[in-house]
Amino acid sequence: MTLRHETEPASAKAGSPAWWQARYAERDRRRPRQGGLTLDRITAGALELADQEGLEALTMRRLGERLQVRHTSLYRHVASREELLIETVDHMLGEIRLPELRGDWRAGLERGALEFRRVLAAHPAVVPLLTAGQLLGPNALRAREHALGQLLVHGWGPRSAVHVYLTVTHFVIGAAVLDSGGAARTAGQRAAMTELFGSLSPLTHPSVHRHAELLNSLDSEAEFEFGLRTLLYGLDHRHSEEARA
Repeated sequence: MTLRHETEPASAKAGSPAWWQARYAERDRRRPRQGGLTLDRITAGALELADQEGLEALTMRRLGERLQVRHTSLYRHVASREELLIETVDHMLGEIRLPELRGDWRAGLERGALEFRRVLAAHPAVVPLLTAGQLLGPNALRAREHALGQLLVHGWGPRSAVHVYLTVTHFVIGAAVLDSGGAARTAGQRAAMTELFGSLSPLTHPSVHRHAELLNSLDSEAEFEFGLRTLLYGLDHRHSEEARA
């Protein structure tokens, strides 16, 4: 059973800008029922279910059981499982504590990126959904507005501020997606890779053979922090597009 919201254009794909625009218009007009089922309660339950049992377990029927409501009641807020997943991702982003970029803007961006990573690490089952489309929900836009506003306050021109924001955001998401997909190596996996690299011929792979242990000594957190700081300290107002113009 799927119901199309009255304000949603027939051609609007769930998660698209047109779909979100219709959602925002609908929310502005809708008055919540006192004590009734809310979208926030639905997405909080969905996120909890995904955390505990994985995305495969997140169905409308299973969520209805968890919330102790008829699953058909969910369709008043989300017309399909696809819409539920999109709204659940935005609910997750609402857990991000937005830092003020006081003083050193790099330190502020670093705090923001680490906070974003903290939230994503807490919900690995949901992380793959971040690449399914644009992040345009209210919590995503809240973070976008905050980051861009702070960069502008600290002297970045509009075009460069957008580039900085997108570059840092995509770095965090990319690292989280790799980690959730198994790229984050356990101590046992690193030891196995060290053994593999050490067994390679020093004639064909001299650098990998020689530095087998070092190549596998860093965990994903250490790799992330090094990459983030390298990225941030490569940014400079003097090299911004506005400064070159």
